[in-house]
Amino acid sequence: MNTLASATNATDRTETPASPRRRTEARALEIVIYAGCAFLLLSQIAFNFVDIDLWHQMGLIRESLAAGRLLTQDPFAYTPTLHPMIDHEWAAGALAFFLTQWMSGAGILLPKFATAFGTLFLALRLARQRGASATVLGFLAPVSIGLFYGGFLPVIRAHAYSFLFSAVLLCVFEMDRQGRHQWLWVWLAAWPLWVNLHAGFVVGIGYVFLYCVEQASLRKPLRSAALAFCGMGIEVFINPYGTRYFTYLARALTMARPRIAEWKPIWTLGWNTTVLFTVALAVLVFALARSQALREPGVLLLAASGMEAVLHRKLLPFFAIAWLCYVPAYFQKTTAGQWLQKFSQRHTRFLLLAWTFVIAACLVPALKLRFWKVEVPQVAGKASYPVGAVDYLAAQNFHGNVMVPFASGAYVSWKLYPAVKVSVDSRYEVAYPDDWVERTFRFYDAAGDWRATLDVYPTDLVLTPSVAPVGALLREHGWKRVYVDAQFEICARPGTHLPAADHSGTIFSGTFP
Repeated sequence: MNTLASATNATDRTETPASPRRRTEARALEIVIYAGCAFLLLSQIAFNFVDIDLWHQMGLIRESLAAGRLLTQDPFAYTPTLHPMIDHEWAAGALAFFLTQWMSGAGILLPKFATAFGTLFLALRLARQRGASATVLGFLAPVSIGLFYGGFLPVIRAHAYSFLFSAVLLCVFEMDRQGRHQWLWVWLAAWPLWVNLHAGFVVGIGYVFLYCVEQASLRKPLRSAALAFCGMGIEVFINPYGTRYFTYLARALTMARPRIAEWKPIWTLGWNTTVLFTVALAVLVFALARSQALREPGVLLLAASGMEAVLHRKLLPFFAIAWLCYVPAYFQKTTAGQWLQKFSQRHTRFLLLAWTFVIAACLVPALKLRFWKVEVPQVAGKASYPVGAVDYLAAQNFHGNVMVPFASGAYVSWKLYPAVKVSVDSRYEVAYPDDWVERTFRFYDAAGDWRATLDVYPTDLVLTPSVAPVGALLREHGWKRVYVDAQFEICARPGTHLPAADHSGTIFSGTFP
C-alpha cells in the first residue's frame, strides 16, 4: 500500500506534457492578452489633442531654419526673455516639424503611438523575460497602464521620448545581467539622441547609477555598467549648446514650479489615480514580502521612482513603467501568482473570451474618439486653444503685441508670428524669467499690480479666457472688448481700432499644423 501511495504521489507531482490543443490555446491566450493591453492603452490615449508645447518646439525649428542656425535668442516675445535660450527639447521639435512637413498633420501621430506602444511592448517583454506569465501580466498590466497612459495622451510631449528610453534602458540592464554586456555599448551609441530630445535624460543617468549600486550590493559584475555611466556623462556634451547646457540644467532641476500642476504631488491628480497608485504600491509590498525578493533586481529603481512619483506627478509614468517591468515577476512567485497560473490553465477558453470582450470594449471608444485624427480643440476639457480669436486677428491682419495666458502663447506665435508677438508661452524655464511668469499668472487673476503689468511693456491687446477675473476689470478701465466667443475674449487698448466680433454661440475647431 505504501509503495502504491508513493507511486501515486510521484505521478501527481509529475507534470503531464501539454497537448497540442492546450499549447495552442495557451499561445492564443498570450496573444489576446497582449492585444488587450494594447487596445486598453489605445482607448486611454485615443483623443489626440495637440500638446501646448508642440507649437513652440516646431516654431523654434521653423525660425531657426529661416535664420540658418539654431536660435539661442527668443524671437517670439515682446517681454523680457533669457539669453542664451537653451531649449532642451529642440530635437523633439525638429522631429515633429519635419514629420509634419513630409506627412502633413497626421504624421505627428507616428511618434505619439510609437512611443506609447513601444514602451508597453518593451515593459511586457522584460516582464516575460523575468519570469512573469501572460496571465499575471494580464492581471497586473492594467494597473500600470492606468498610471502611465497620461504621459502619452497629448500629441506629442517630448517627455514621451524619455518614457520610451527609460523602458529601453531597463531592457539593456536585463541583458547586461545575462552577461550580454555589449548592449551597454549599443546604448551609449543611442544615448545622445535622448540627451537632445528631452532633459528627462537625467532620469537615465540616475537609473544607471542605481543599477551600479544594485550590482555592487548583489556582488554582480560592475565594470561595464560603471564604464557606461562615465560614458553617458561625457556624451551629455554632445548637444548644440555645449557647456551652457549644464547651466540650464542646474536651474531647471532646482527651480520651483508652483504654478505648473504636473509638478505637484500625485494626490492632486484626483482620487482615482491616487487609489490606483496605492494599489500598485500594495501589490509591490505584497509581492516583495511573500516572494522574499527584497534583493531582487529592480527594487532600488522602484523605490527611487516611486518616491519621485509621490512628489511630482509628472514623473509617475517612470514608476509605472518600472513597476510593469519588475513587479509581475515578483508577484509570479507568490501563492497568488501561482493560483492565477493554475486558474489560467483550467479556464483558458473563458479567459480567451473575456480578453476578446476587453478588446472589443476598448476598440469602441477608440473609434468614437477617432484615434487617427489630430485635434486642436477650443472646448473645455483636455485642452483649449483660442482658435476663434487667432482666426479673428489673422482676418484683421493685425500687427502688434498681445498679452496671452501661459498655455496659449505658443499657439498664437505659431499661427501669427511675425505679425504678432506674445507676452509669454509655456517654455517657462527655457525662455522666461521666473518673476515674469509669476507676474503673468497674477495679471490674469487680477491680483496685486495687474494694471502696472500692462504698462511695463507695450501691450496692444489682451487675450483672456472668459472666466479670468481680469477681463471685466479691463473693460472697467477703458479697454474695449473687440472679440468674444464661448471660451475667450480680446480686449484692445484705448485708441486701438478693430471691429467688434461676437461669436458667443460658435464652437471653433483648429487645424494642425
